Amino acid sequence: MKEYKAGIYLRLSNKHTEENNSIEAQREITTQYAMKNGYKIVKEYIDNGYSGILNSRPALDQMMVDISRGYINMVIVKDISRLTRNKNKTGWYTEIFFPDNDIRFISVTEFIDSGERYEIDDTIMLRGIANQYYITDISKKVRANKKIMKEIGEFVEYYAPYGYKKDEGNKHKIVIDENVADNIRKIYEMYINGQTSRQIAEYLDSKKIKTPSRYMKMKNYSKNWNAEQINSILKNPFYMGNTVMNKYETNYLTKKCIENKNRDSWIMKENTHEAIIDKQIYNKVQEIKRRKKGKKAVKQYYLLQDLVYCGHCKRKLQYQVYKSADKKNFLYESASFHCSLLYKKRCNNKIHIKEKELNKIVKNEVMERLNLIEITSKVIDYYKANHEDMKKITAYKNEIDKLERKKSKVYKEKCEKYITVEKFKTEYEKAKKEIITYKKLIEKLEQDGKNKIEEKQIKEIVQKFKKENYMTNDFLKKLIDRIEVYSENRIDIIFNF
Repeated sequence: MKEYKAGIYLRLSNKHTEENNSIEAQREITTQYAMKNGYKIVKEYIDNGYSGILNSRPALDQMMVDISRGYINMVIVKDISRLTRNKNKTGWYTEIFFPDNDIRFISVTEFIDSGERYEIDDTIMLRGIANQYYITDISKKVRANKKIMKEIGEFVEYYAPYGYKKDEGNKHKIVIDENVADNIRKIYEMYINGQTSRQIAEYLDSKKIKTPSRYMKMKNYSKNWNAEQINSILKNPFYMGNTVMNKYETNYLTKKCIENKNRDSWIMKENTHEAIIDKQIYNKVQEIKRRKKGKKAVKQYYLLQDLVYCGHCKRKLQYQVYKSADKKNFLYESASFHCSLLYKKRCNNKIHIKEKELNKIVKNEVMERLNLIEITSKVIDYYKANHEDMKKITAYKNEIDKLERKKSKVYKEKCEKYITVEKFKTEYEKAKKEIITYKKLIEKLEQDGKNKIEEKQIKEIVQKFKKENYMTNDFLKKLIDRIEVYSENRIDIIFNF
């Protein structure tokens, strides 16, 4: 008799906390079933607070990895909706992934057991459709309810915008958070007085004012202010007491909030809450922004762009172009990198180096480093594109892709009753065996090719690579992580290899 190593999967959405679906209840049902039937539980997978419509969940992803590694060969759940509420995913798990990996699937309360022969049961797909209909229906009702609440001026979002907080007595009402409201006022004031968004961000950092995400104790908060955060505050009409409806939409399948690109469908509700910023001040800021947007800024491009940092304070050096005149009054442009000029809190070391001088040093070190390496990413690309074995591997991979599409196609035809279950099984197994054959051929070619490149070929390709003058900013970024400039003319180049 086959020995089963069972994994029990438990899931509870943070929106549904009914007692019969609690993690404890699911654990009791699945564990008792396993014990009664003599199945050994080797691992428990728990996703607490995750919707069943999500394709990726921490514990579910780990279970998929453990299945692929052969760590478990049985999955037990209370019911299929714990595993997924997506009808297509239900079919993928029960008809493709589990059978392919010899997984016996059991749904205790629904009396579903794929058995040792891994039979495909159409009732599983029907339950998957019902589960997805349930989550779709709930989502529509929630969305409609939120729309009505917004129209009557109630606040329904999880977080109040920075500068506001939820009223302690009414969670659908927001009030000004006086602890940070002055920060909003200061941002608008500084912008009107001519400071840029970046300068405002540096000022807030210098005053050790917490960023919005850090102040609101979000999980992945940002430590420092940046221009993007400032611009978001400056453009938000919420601060003058207005709410924009339909600007964002939540996809119930992915649980992602995305911006509605159709601006015509946006609705502005005025005076929904107390304003922090006067309407005239807000409109003045928008006018300044429009004027700035109309001026086309000339962007500078240079060889070491985004690579040069101060070795002392670790901040990016400022690139400055200036005009000079020689003894014959001939005007010419030159450039240099500075540290102390960029920040109000000056770097005491006052780093300064000419661009021409630094470019020369970097180019020399890069060429020396290329002489030390055997192969670069460019060489690998060249080898893959020109070697016969690599061409075969590419062709085999293309065939695998075609067969994977064929598996999906016959599965869809089976679901839509265009072909019989027997024909589906025959076609599916045939494609599966061909994929295994191609994978073995690829594995053999890759193993044989590890030591197949001769030293002479390597030298020829590297020389060709160096002669083609790839010394561009994009190329340098592939080779170099950062360049640190110190006082006393010390320069450290941190390579990526």
